Amino acid sequence: MQENWLQLAEAFDAGRQYVLATIVATRGSTYRKTGTMMLIDDSGVCTGLLSGGCLEADISLHAGQVLEEKKSRLLNYDLLADAELLWGLGLGCDGEIDILLQPLLPENDHLGFAALLDDIRQQRTGHYWIRVNDNQAPLAQYIPGELVQQPSVVPEFACDDSDEKTIVIPVLAPVSLLVCGAGPDAAPVVNMALELGWQVTVWDHRENYLNQPAFARASATRLTRPVKTVTGDYATFEAAVVMTHNLTSDGEYLAHLLAANTPYIGLLGPGGRRDKLLKELELTPSDVKGQVFGPVGLDLGGRSPQAIALSIAAQIQQQMSLRYGGKHYRAWTYAAATGE
Repeated sequence: MQENWLQLAEAFDAGRQYVLATIVATRGSTYRKTGTMMLIDDSGVCTGLLSGGCLEADISLHAGQVLEEKKSRLLNYDLLADAELLWGLGLGCDGEIDILLQPLLPENDHLGFAALLDDIRQQRTGHYWIRVNDNQAPLAQYIPGELVQQPSVVPEFACDDSDEKTIVIPVLAPVSLLVCGAGPDAAPVVNMALELGWQVTVWDHRENYLNQPAFARASATRLTRPVKTVTGDYATFEAAVVMTHNLTSDGEYLAHLLAANTPYIGLLGPGGRRDKLLKELELTPSDVKGQVFGPVGLDLGGRSPQAIALSIAAQIQQQMSLRYGGKHYRAWTYAAATGE
């Protein structure tokens, strides 16, 4: 799944030419999987990664030729143990990747990619259809989410008799995070979330706090007090971290977030403080288990603001993806415990 939509949107300029590089097939062990995209501008600068950084320079060279020819190009990278020796990469990935390069030009309406990015900025979803062809005119179309369920809204190229494969990439809006409180310890949380490609909004009643350079890259800021907000203001957020350091303000934010049924609510501070906040709402921790997390963050052992921000982001990622360490963690801990 693509996770850096906002970085792609930030890099995109509708007046320029780009090449869209998309993984359209993988075999064996690879760094990224089918559907992952990278944007290459007309000067060769890449936004995103399709490998661990070893293939991007070669892909960028091909991208320059794609812009000259204005045709799609299908690349194959065989990184299997024997074949990769020819590349001199020594990756040890034991996999094979097919990457499609398509020119995104003002004259072809950037193949609908600009419309896709506009929807991402508005937290809307959809699907991006791509015809996997080589040395031909590129074919791709973005279908907004509200049209996906209509059978008649399917690209014409997906209905023809061609033997060429068409892939459909789900376009999912990035995690929308609300940070309640703009104190110094909020800055690392915001920065970490932005690095993960999330859409971050910061609210605080102190204008000088909101105007810190640390929050300049946030998707939005709002000068407000919780008592000035209504439950509907919280409807678009999937996650929130309450960190005003004021018990009354935290309680008011918590009440709104619970009323809005926000899926993840993190409370900064110890368990006793959490219990006080919940008691004011006539709730207990068991009443909000799986929704309210306090103390917020995974117990990773860190104490600095940056380490706490990491633990918060990790917990949100865990809850949003419903992953809890997985087979790699279990295999590693088993090996460490047994010495195998």
